[in-house]
Amino acid sequence: MHISTKTEYAVRSLAEIARSQSSGPVSIVEICTRQKLPRKYVEQLFRKLRNADIISSVHGAKGGYLLIKEAKELSLNEIMTAVEENIIQTNCDPEMHNKEYCIGMPCGFHKTWNEIEVHLDGYFSSITLQNIIEKLN
Repeated sequence: MHISTKTEYAVRSLAEIARSQSSGPVSIVEICTRQKLPRKYVEQLFRKLRNADIISSVHGAKGGYLLIKEAKELSLNEIMTAVEENIIQTNCDPEMHNKEYCIGMPCGFHKTWNEIEVHLDGYFSSITLQNIIEKLN
């Protein structure tokens, strides 16, 4: 399985906010410096995370970002859904419009991919940002 750069960088950034926000908002410069992440890329991810109501921004000299929810209430699935276009996508996904290699909808393979997607959604929903942070210590 491949965890995308979008998900990895979002999780690393959110973990940094969660671990530091008791001191107030955390700037994107601090996050990117501590986590060695590209600022422009993280800025794009933060737009998506703000739109998904995962983070909020505070303006001003001491501004930065805060989590809207506590880390123990924020699931990996919520994070992935916010930053990814499609978490799981196969060639027989109707959104792919690749009928050339399709053997019929729904085929047995499609049913299997759907079952896997349901299980992964459940698994990713069971992991919280807090669980991830605890493994960092």
